[in-house]
Amino acid sequence: MLKTQDNKSEFKLRLAGVANGKHSFSIVCNNTFFDNNEISDILDGSVKVLVNMDKSDKMLRLDFHYSGTITVECSRCLDPVQFPIDFKNQLLVNLVQEIPEDFENDDEIWMINEKDYDLDVYQFVFESIILSLPNQIIHPDDTEGNSTCNADFLNTLAQYTVDEPLEDEDEDEKTTDPRWDALKNIKFDD
Repeated sequence: MLKTQDNKSEFKLRLAGVANGKHSFSIVCNNTFFDNNEISDILDGSVKVLVNMDKSDKMLRLDFHYSGTITVECSRCLDPVQFPIDFKNQLLVNLVQEIPEDFENDDEIWMINEKDYDLDVYQFVFESIILSLPNQIIHPDDTEGNSTCNADFLNTLAQYTVDEPLEDEDEDEKTTDPRWDALKNIKFDD
C-alpha cells in the first residue's frame, strides 16, 4: 500500500491483528514531511520509503529502503542543490510484556509492549534521512571540472581569497622563541 503523509499518523505501522509473517508498506516523504520538522535544513524533497516487516510472536524486523531526491542549501554558495538519496537500514523491535524501567531505545533496537496497537516510525525515518546526509553538500562540477555554484558568489569569494602567504608568516616560522630553544638541550635517561 502506498501512503503520502499529511501528518505523523501515516508513519504508524499497525501491529494489532496483523498475522505473523512478512508485510510491506510504502510511504512517500514529501515537502509536508520536511516542513513538519523545523530543525531540518532540507528545503524540499520526495523520498519513497519501502518498509518490509517480518513479524513473529516476540520480535519485529523492519528493513527500510529510502530512495529519492532532497533539496538543501549548497554549503559553498547557499543556492538550492538537489541531492540523491538511496540507502537501506534496519530496525529490530522486541515485543515484551513489560518494558524495564532503565531501558532506553537506541538507534537500531527498540522495545515495545506486545499489546501495543501500532508502531510509530516517524522519528526513526526522519533521523535516518538526516543522518544519511554528508556534512557538506555542494553543487557538483560540470564535465570540464568547473564548479556549477552561483557564479556571482564565486566571483565575490575569489576577491576575498588570499592565495599567497603573508610576508610575516615566513619570518615567524624561521624565528623561534629562545625560551623553547632551551628545552632542546634536555636529555632523558632511557
